[in-house]
Order: sequence, then structure tokens, then C-alpha cells
Amino acid sequence: MKRIKFYMCPVCGNVITGTGMAEISCCGRKLNPLEARPADLSHRVSAEEVEGDYYITLEHGMEKQHYITFMAYAAWDRVLLIKLYPEQAAQARFPRTHHGMLYICCSSHGLFSTSL
Repeated sequence: MKRIKFYMCPVCGNVITGTGMAEISCCGRKLNPLEARPADLSHRVSAEEVEGDYYITLEHGMEKQHYITFMAYAAWDRVLLIKLYPEQAAQARFPRTHHGMLYICCSSHGLFSTSL
């Protein structure tokens, strides 16, 4: 899953993943993959182990104009994606595996990643 790519439709908000070369489209528009960058201070992740899972929280507003749209955890053989919505808490729980990447998508600032 090192080659995982995330695509998000600007019209309907659909989230699509891919691992190879593909032309992805949604709502009649060609989508470009989101470019992941390291998490900054305003998108800092707090991860703790709870009953064999990662419990992920963010200190991030969840207003309709600016919120975390999804969190995804990519391990060596799977991707687990949780869609989030405005006015919902910016938190998720993922099964703990070894050496995975966490991806967080902000509606205003794009895609961020951090290793777990």
C-alpha cells in the first residue's frame, strides 16, 4: 500500500482510492490524486492504543466550511477509510497493525500523512 493514491470529487465529495496508473473520473470530471504532505501543527494527530486499536483524535474544527473529510489507515495489505462529516468529532478507531501510514484529509488544506 505504499503506492496508495486518494482522489476526491469536488462536486459530490466521493473518495476513491487507487494503487496504480489510472484515469479516475467522477461527476464528469477527471480527478487528480491528492498530494500528501507531512501533518503540520494545525493538523497534528494524537494516537493512543486502546484495546489493541489505535484511537486517533485531532484538535480540529468540524464546521461545514472547514472540517476533516476522511481518515485512512494504510497498512501493508489493506486500507481502512473512515468518512467524517461536519459537526462530528474528528476522531476514529483503527485496528492496530505494524508500520502503517495515517492519512487525514482537510476540506480546506488537503491531504496530510503521518506514520503510526
